[in-house]
Amino acid sequence: MNEQPTDELAAEGAALLELGVVLGENHAFGLIAGRCSAAQAAGLRRLREEKLYKRCCEKWDDFCPRYLKMSRSEADRTIKLLDEFGPVYFELSQLTRVSAETYRAIEPAIQDGALHYEGEVIDLNPENARKIASAVAELRRTLPKASERGSLMQEIRDLGHEVHLVDRIAKLNQCCNAVIAEFEKISGDRSLPAARVLFNSALARVRTELGRVATENGVT
Repeated sequence: MNEQPTDELAAEGAALLELGVVLGENHAFGLIAGRCSAAQAAGLRRLREEKLYKRCCEKWDDFCPRYLKMSRSEADRTIKLLDEFGPVYFELSQLTRVSAETYRAIEPAIQDGALHYEGEVIDLNPENARKIASAVAELRRTLPKASERGSLMQEIRDLGHEVHLVDRIAKLNQCCNAVIAEFEKISGDRSLPAARVLFNSALARVRTELGRVATENGVT
């Protein structure tokens, strides 16, 4: 009768115990307000990246619905959000529902674990949940409509499909005109004070990036 070395048995037992801890954390955190927490997202990432799930299932696709009670795509999406935004996204989503698209747009207003809105620094904690929800709703309201964003983005994407460089530059010039016009339009909007942080951040980014490209091409 073959027996596994004691060290191997100990390692296997430790791995199974570790898997149980992560699964336990995952289910526990999943019960909080019906939303995913940063700790749960980190647990999912650990399960996948360290392949701890293989102690129960050979494939991640099978493990997710059977043991996590969610689809693989949902688990992967959660991990992707953690990779892109870090724990702060989940801290905010625990307090108010926010899509990845909205968070991406208002992210400049979130600094050092707080939401900066109309000169006020609002800590991301349950005591401020109502105030945060109101501020996020107002910031969301000031964002360009999806149709407007889609139209501009389509123009930008079309640049890559132009055959001739001259045509691409002409198209780029049109896009620049559209971007400048949009900045000017927003700068004259009466509700701009509510989104001043976002506007200034976008304006500063454009200025910095275009300045860099200009310097690289010898334009002063």
